[in-house]
Amino acid sequence: MRYLFKTFVAMLFVCILFAIPAQAQQVAGKIERQNGTANRSADGTVSELTLGSQVFVGDDIRTGPGGRLLILFEDESKLTLGENAQITIDQLIYNPGGDSLQALEIVVGVFRFVSGQIAKESSSNVAFTTPVATMGIRGTEFLGGELTVGMPVGQPHYGFQIREGAIEVISPGGSVVLDEPGEGTFLPLSRVTAPTPVRQWTAEEAAEADDAVAF
Repeated sequence: MRYLFKTFVAMLFVCILFAIPAQAQQVAGKIERQNGTANRSADGTVSELTLGSQVFVGDDIRTGPGGRLLILFEDESKLTLGENAQITIDQLIYNPGGDSLQALEIVVGVFRFVSGQIAKESSSNVAFTTPVATMGIRGTEFLGGELTVGMPVGQPHYGFQIREGAIEVISPGGSVVLDEPGEGTFLPLSRVTAPTPVRQWTAEEAAEADDAVAF
């Protein structure tokens, strides 16, 4: 009997060890829409994403050539990614009426972000970073990413455009506020500088960003 008890305790301990990583995975959201291939990776493990797949805090999310991905987060915010994009979900804590936090890092690619309940409760609890700037979110919808129009030909650059609400684009060289629908700014990738003066994007500039995340 004692042997059986020890065996049971040992098996229970092993089960707990295997259960801990799964319990430690905090769900951040799910895939609401998808074209092409995409995957999530964490702790050296890569998993293919399909419609309805869950994504977790700590995941690196990547889309393939021609891919599109729409992530619906737990607070109802939405992030659309274009092809060959990569993001990291650094944090997602959503406690309605309590402490909440959302932190997303855009590594590469064009994206559209629509803020959710966390930004409505407190915009300072949303941290959004890109290779050239961080975003101050004020309850909004905006697009961003590496584009080919808007600055001199051959100069790699990032662009940001507001569609609703307001954002502050903050770089080491300075900052600007976009608070009128259609306003945008650009930053070169090659050097540290302030965002370009705020202006309404041309139809060509807006169309390039839209096409990059269109399904």
